[in-house]
Amino acid sequence: MVATVGCFGLPSQALALQQEGGAEVEKVEQGERHIVVTATKRDQTLEVPIAVTVVGQEELISKGIEDITNLERAAPSYAVSTSDSATGGLVLRLRGVGTTGNNIGLESSVGAFIDGFYLPRPGAALSDLYDVQQIELLKGPQGTLFGRNTSAGAMVIKTNPPRTDIVEGFVNATIGNYDLYGVQAGFNVPLVQDKIGLRIAGAYRNRGGYITNVVGDESQTRDRISIRGQLLFDLEDAGELRLLAGYNRGKDDCCMAIWTQRSPFIEANSAPFSAFAPTAGAPNVGADAVDPYLANDNTNFVNPFHGWSIAAHYDVSLPFGELSYLGYYGDSFADSCRGDYTALNVYAVGDCPEIRALNPGIDLDPLNGTSIKSTSHELRLQGESFDGALDWIIGAYYSHEKIDQKYTLFFLDQMQEAVSVGAFGQPVFNELNFAAGGANSVLDYAAPRAQQKGESFSIFTHNVIELSDRLSLIVGARYVDESKNAKLSEQVPGQHNACFGTFNSLAGYLAPGGAYHPTDGFFGAGGPGRLAEAVQTNCWIFTSPFFDPSDPNSFFQQFVGDPVTSPFLQFIPQPFDQKFGDDRLTYTLNVRYEVADRTFLYGGYSQGFKSGGFNLDVSSASGGADPTFRSEKVDAFELGLKSRFLGGRAWANIALFHTNLKDFQVLEFDGTRFNTFNTDKALSTGVEIESGFDLSDAVTLNLAGSYTDARYPSDCASFDPTDPNFTPAATSLCGTRLTNAPELVLIGGLDFNTEIGNAGMSVFGGATVRYESKRRTSTRPTELPATAGALTEDDVRAAVAAALPLPQDIQPGNTKVDLRFGFGAADGQFTIEAWARNVFDTRTRFVTFDIPLRGLGGSRARGAFVQEPRTYGVTARAKF
Repeated sequence: MVATVGCFGLPSQALALQQEGGAEVEKVEQGERHIVVTATKRDQTLEVPIAVTVVGQEELISKGIEDITNLERAAPSYAVSTSDSATGGLVLRLRGVGTTGNNIGLESSVGAFIDGFYLPRPGAALSDLYDVQQIELLKGPQGTLFGRNTSAGAMVIKTNPPRTDIVEGFVNATIGNYDLYGVQAGFNVPLVQDKIGLRIAGAYRNRGGYITNVVGDESQTRDRISIRGQLLFDLEDAGELRLLAGYNRGKDDCCMAIWTQRSPFIEANSAPFSAFAPTAGAPNVGADAVDPYLANDNTNFVNPFHGWSIAAHYDVSLPFGELSYLGYYGDSFADSCRGDYTALNVYAVGDCPEIRALNPGIDLDPLNGTSIKSTSHELRLQGESFDGALDWIIGAYYSHEKIDQKYTLFFLDQMQEAVSVGAFGQPVFNELNFAAGGANSVLDYAAPRAQQKGESFSIFTHNVIELSDRLSLIVGARYVDESKNAKLSEQVPGQHNACFGTFNSLAGYLAPGGAYHPTDGFFGAGGPGRLAEAVQTNCWIFTSPFFDPSDPNSFFQQFVGDPVTSPFLQFIPQPFDQKFGDDRLTYTLNVRYEVADRTFLYGGYSQGFKSGGFNLDVSSASGGADPTFRSEKVDAFELGLKSRFLGGRAWANIALFHTNLKDFQVLEFDGTRFNTFNTDKALSTGVEIESGFDLSDAVTLNLAGSYTDARYPSDCASFDPTDPNFTPAATSLCGTRLTNAPELVLIGGLDFNTEIGNAGMSVFGGATVRYESKRRTSTRPTELPATAGALTEDDVRAAVAAALPLPQDIQPGNTKVDLRFGFGAADGQFTIEAWARNVFDTRTRFVTFDIPLRGLGGSRARGAFVQEPRTYGVTARAKF
């Protein structure tokens, strides 16, 4: 059998029902139920001494959790955010800690697992949660047993396995607002009674978008289909074999942003926008863009993706223990078309119709898209020694991952004119065209390619030592060896007329009498700074040609060594081909003590590790910068209490935690490029409470909350400008909270389910209320500190203190309410329900960012990726 471990402390509604063919729920006594979790990957009759939230199938239904982006409705310590891509922009957080940024080179801090198999990126788990037995959220580092990239925790999704003894099936159908319709269906059939079982399930979901742009396109739509097939072989004494295969496809229109503010600089210097009257391509801003959600784009954002996987799980009993093997192969591909967030034709990313309209002959398909291919193997052996006093696991794990990311970014026909208004405040003068010596940027483009191969090997052990009937000690360790080889290059030479024209004009513009000369130029003392901005725009990092210093034929070689022009080479991307490797021994030590029947205390220490690697963005090696970032290390302490009382009708779990993260990995976008760096430290301290009470056989109350102080301490980075690890961007974070980490989250739920007389029918319903306090939504709270030329720590601290705050960073505290009501057969054979999520239509946002190329530091236009508004609909379910 698949290894599991018993646990209590679960929402009662999460235990009430299992979908067809799922693991059975054993009724221990009235009001009390028992369910298994995989937190320690072993059969165990005692409650697990870690903080784990288990969300069962019934709670997935009652809280309207359609996919992992909605899971925060059930777990106060869990948060999710998305940004410019439904797949690549997905970030998971536990206890306020997650990956900061969506660079493909940054791996998740919260590991995602389906049926025991690790998913390289959490976006691979974005399909509907159909035919799911339960989801487990394991909080705190889980590296000892779950391996790589679980420094903040793990999300474990368990689907229903095949059964060899019964024919059964189910079908669910949903309709709702925003033209939502969806179907989930599946069946189980024994191919050979009690020997071979087959289970097939699938889902399709289609929904219109809740954001509309200026030409009527909708964004944040859903168009997804997925299917999963499984075979289970009962081989008797030879063990049990489970084979799994899955396929998913989607074509979401995603992800436009709304503008939270215009650039005050543009409003002050370009009114009345004589170049693009009257709004400079941004008619929908602030409150006017929130209800309904209105974007300024004239481009339809599209995010197609597909993927498939195969896996095998084999268990066999041997004389000395239980041997398990898990093997997995996955292949995924995602693409996108994105615009410039304005109603103008500034730029487009990917295979977009705006580009094809200007250049019908170009073939963009082979130049765009991200593929990830991954393989993993795990072998573990579990057994008991000393008459059961020692329960041990030893194992080994290997994975191989191959990433290939390609894209194109084209300047469109209004780029120079629009950005001369948008970033330079020039209402009638096309300064960018002037800076380029008259060269037009239309259809200038670059086609970078980032490739990475990674390998991970580890050996591990996990041991439970029973010191007495009530006291146990848990000791585990894992040695991890990670290696990566990354390469950044150009796919094709591209077109770079404006960039070449700008560099060819530099010497003349900066010479005495030149337009940008600081003393006698047209632009005065600010001339060199303006020219630097013009270089960064005409040679924008995403459209610029590469400069390979080892290539004597490179266009940029002529500017090397020239004191006037060579400083501008820092803005030009460079290729690289490098290797990275790191290894680490992590361990865990926990103690569990049963203070009374069904009540126990636990406490311990654990370590986590997330490998370093490469910033795979085109800007990573600009000016010869180092594209690597260091590995992230975690030390975590936890003390907890779990108890069931009142005859099993009530339960409560409490956990106190403190997490110290060293070399915390951060990605930030400064309006022109992406930068990756490490902060010396980050901290997360707090308390979690989850509880439930069966008020009667028909009514259940659940209360949960978390207080989390997730922050960058005041000494999170070096302020010494002579320190080799000095990073100006990191200094601006010290003393602030982590992104999207609210201090307080409270969740309350009331559910009922009661029969109607003796008619064999029942009515059911429920309400859930979720409150979160204010949270930061930007990576940085301020503009980058002006540390250039700083000589001392005091100079740096003064620059940090003087840095202007980024507006619209704070998402205010908010409350959201969900409701459901339905009726059906008392045995659950069929039900129909009406539901509403976010009933009062509270408008909130995930991430706030600088609109690219719109305004200067301290006066930028700002945009936000927003969360779902009110949704409602009707769902019918039937099973046989």
